[in-house]
Amino acid sequence: MKILLEEAMSEKKIQVTLGNYKGVEVKKAEIIITEEEVKAELERARQYAVTTQDKDGAAELGDEAVIDFVGYIDGEAFAGGDGTDFPLKLGSNTFIPGFEDQLVGAKKDDNVDVVVTFPEDYHAAEFAGKEATFKVTVKGVRSSFLPELSDEVVQKISQCKTVAEFEEFVRKSIHDFKQNQADMEKENKVLEQIVEASEIEVPQEFIDERKEQLKNNLLAQLRNAGNTFEQYLQYNGLTEELFEEYAAKDALSMLKGQAVLQEIAKAEGFSYTDEDVDQTIAAMAMSYQMPAEQLREMMGERGVAMVAEDILSKQALEFIVKEAVEA
Repeated sequence: MKILLEEAMSEKKIQVTLGNYKGVEVKKAEIIITEEEVKAELERARQYAVTTQDKDGAAELGDEAVIDFVGYIDGEAFAGGDGTDFPLKLGSNTFIPGFEDQLVGAKKDDNVDVVVTFPEDYHAAEFAGKEATFKVTVKGVRSSFLPELSDEVVQKISQCKTVAEFEEFVRKSIHDFKQNQADMEKENKVLEQIVEASEIEVPQEFIDERKEQLKNNLLAQLRNAGNTFEQYLQYNGLTEELFEEYAAKDALSMLKGQAVLQEIAKAEGFSYTDEDVDQTIAAMAMSYQMPAEQLREMMGERGVAMVAEDILSKQALEFIVKEAVEA
């Protein structure tokens, strides 16, 4: 295994001359939890206690209308404009502006023609600015009841017994989240300073390769979400050229950080065992819900070597953070 790692590392011709990596100064994070944050989380938790019941009367804002709908533009049904048994909370602004307002007052079994205009900046450019008519059938109306937070409610939505205990749990959860964010920010700042203090030469072909990997990962995520690259660019206000520029910067930053961590691991004599690699792959396989051996075969020798490389990088990152000085 160690031979594989050395071969994998020797293939990379990123030249690194380390700057100072011990005793890097960073500003100490101050974890502040406001009462407003606690109240907001308590209110969000209270939503889990909402109960609904069928309503015979007209739908009001805040009610849930269960609808079937088909959308038409210029008299033709369009792709993605239909749905069945869709639970739409009126006033949630889930649909196009004006859609939900036109269902206020509707009752079960009503048929409603909802006429709306897609916003000019709508993410699907082919619909932007166009008027559409949705044929809507209201299959049911439900009203919601939101109880006040009480010991009884707390016991239903959590493992706590009292409101006071739940509030402390929420406060701790907010603290832990902020502490985790602060820890990650500290890691980034420490590594950024070491990268800046070091001399690093990254061949262009490695930047191009990593940039392509980043783009392919994004494209896969977009496909899984049912979106396109063009929609992503439009939503984020990017041109393809600007995206390529940002991706290249991200690729270079990642490569520099990884190269510095590997060089620190080498300087400090960090090591790993085959058992470390096996445990890491086993954890990865569990998250992917597949046998570890199957994942190892899919990864190949290079992939397994990268796992070992990542283990050393994590050791180096933990080391430089521990050595950092908070001011």
